Amino acid sequence: MHAMTARVTQGGRLVLPAAVRRSMKIADGEVVVLEIQGKVLQIVPLRDRLDAIQAACSKVLTGGHVVDEFLEERRREAAKELD
Repeated sequence: MHAMTARVTQGGRLVLPAAVRRSMKIADGEVVVLEIQGKVLQIVPLRDRLDAIQAACSKVLTGGHVVDEFLEERRREAAKELD
């Protein structure tokens, strides 16, 4: 685990340092999930969350293409929310 500091600016903006974006492979415009656990803020790329859901569902469901189609639809909807 690496610790870094970042400043919250006007309007509550938080800029992720370039080193963090590179190590987490977060591209400009990518959607991230913010999880609050007590006083801890965790930032997780949405794609990682969707991949985890897909993996869990594929173990339970047969015909994984249905799950793939569902997740692709969710990705498109998430991308539209950014526009």
